[in-house]
Amino acid sequence: MRLVDAVVEILPEYQDGLRGLDEFTHIILIAYLHKSRGRPLIVKPKRVVDAPEVGVFATDSPDRPNPIAVSIVRLLRREGPLLYVDGVDLFDGTPVLDIKGFSPRRCPKSAKAPWWAD
Repeated sequence: MRLVDAVVEILPEYQDGLRGLDEFTHIILIAYLHKSRGRPLIVKPKRVVDAPEVGVFATDSPDRPNPIAVSIVRLLRREGPLLYVDGVDLFDGTPVLDIKGFSPRRCPKSAKAPWWAD
């Protein structure tokens, strides 16, 4: 899936919850994968040549047994109820369930991933 620029529109009743969010360079979007079709639990990562077959939970495949997505995106700017973001891996119209400010402290220095995940 290609990462794209996007606009996240916040419903009026949640706009007060955006206060201070524009102080972050990145945010976490938690979304409902409304187009998810579900897939087998064993998959082959599509963007990597010669990647091994692995469990779907080891990948960022959009086809999952649960319809929940977590995306870390760059917050470009906020204009009222609109969040302009970069690096979105969601389909147009995907409902966003929650937003969190992203802090570098969330990334453990000891984190590592297999060669096929980069």
